[in-house]
Formats: sequence, C-alpha cells, structure tokens
Amino acid sequence: MRRVVDDFRGVMRRFPTGVTIVTTVYDERPKGFTASAFTSVSADPPMVLVCVNRQARSHPLISQAGKFCVNVLQLEQQRLAQDFALHGREDPFTAFTHRTVKTGAPVLDGALAFFDCELADEHTAGTHTIFIGRVLACAGTSGAPLGYFDGAYRDFGCRIA
Repeated sequence: MRRVVDDFRGVMRRFPTGVTIVTTVYDERPKGFTASAFTSVSADPPMVLVCVNRQARSHPLISQAGKFCVNVLQLEQQRLAQDFALHGREDPFTAFTHRTVKTGAPVLDGALAFFDCELADEHTAGTHTIFIGRVLACAGTSGAPLGYFDGAYRDFGCRIA
C-alpha cells in the first residue's frame, strides 16, 4: 500500500492546478493558508469545496469560524502564495491589503477571483477534510492565473484555442 501512496503523490504532481489562498477570521484576526485542492461543486446553489489536511495548523480554522473565502491568485501573486504557505510565519496579513464582502473573511486585494462562503458541510476523506462552502458573493477580474505543477509555481502560458 505504501508504494501506491507514493505513486499517487508523484502522479498528482503531474496535474496542473491554480493556486488559491483560503482565508477566514479566527479570534477576530484574519487567518489564511495556500491551497490548490479547490473546485466548484454546484452552480445552483453556488457551492465550492476546498480540501485541507487534518494535520495542518490551519485545519480547525474553517470549522470553528463557519466561513471562508477562496482567493484565486494572479501570476504576479507568487510571493503572496509563498508567504501564506510558510508554516512559521505568524501573520502574513501585515504585508498584504484586503477587504471583506459578506462573511467577514478576508478578500485579498489583487486576487484574480474570490468566492466568499459560509460553511455548508464538511466530510472526512482519508487524511483530509473536504469543506463545502455556499457562495454568498463572488467576483473575478481579467488577468493570468498563478499555476502549480510538479512542485513549482508556473505560468500557464498563452491561450492555444
């Protein structure tokens, strides 16, 4: 089984994905973490999901807050992704501006898109929890997305079709 787990991790690195920062408010302070396991669930009602490792420091934040915002990053926001991914950094919000929309979860200025959600459901799946959010507000802008592939941030390049 260990070999399958290792193979799975290696194969999943071959799946290109966008980069998000998931934010919430805990003890009246903004909190956030970098995540790539994000997708839409339903258009009506609008719902999204994000998967968080149960061993992560950030894991209990969404459950306890009952709200979260998924911020989709632009290509120019690689530093933002790195700062929120660093485990030792206490408060990356001091270096970046943000606002709130509906739930009070931070919406990062300059994000390519955001999905402001109230927690609708959560499910345990292996090492992770799947958090499902009901989207209360969302918006997007033009720009190039920050990508992640094979363990590195990427520029997805130009349109081919």
